[in-house]
Amino acid sequence: MWNDMKGKKAQHHLRLGSGANESNKLASFIEQICDDYHIYDAYFGNILATNTLLAELFFEKTKTRNAHIDVFFHTSPSGMYFTMRLYESFLNIAGYFEKVKDMDADDPEAFTGEWRQAMMIRLMCDQITMEPGEESIVLVFHITGINDALTNQRIELLHKYFASINQKVTF
Repeated sequence: MWNDMKGKKAQHHLRLGSGANESNKLASFIEQICDDYHIYDAYFGNILATNTLLAELFFEKTKTRNAHIDVFFHTSPSGMYFTMRLYESFLNIAGYFEKVKDMDADDPEAFTGEWRQAMMIRLMCDQITMEPGEESIVLVFHITGINDALTNQRIELLHKYFASINQKVTF
């Protein structure tokens, strides 16, 4: 069951293999999360693109026949977190992010070569964290604060509205 109650953390898990239909599973997983959290437009596109690019990079660079990725999702007051546990290919892929961490987006070489996917991922998410002990990469999107503020504003407006209605209605 999806849990997006205010003040509670939701966590979800998906295991992806190297099969042909796996990208559809990832897209469906992200779409369901974004629907539950009312994340649309550019935010949804960035979340979908970064996770898909990271999964593609993994499967492209992994030579293991039965390779898989575990994708975990959780939220906190500071944002949405997508963690990909990459297992045996972690160090290889982490090296791509090390290469682009200080690269300027205006650099003509930024989007060429084998690290271009890592550069795109870096630019489309708010933060990338490497977890060497867990062999995982965490993609962070700082968007829940925007939704919390908007939600709180709307709640306040509804309270004012209902307070004004209750004052006018007398029996």
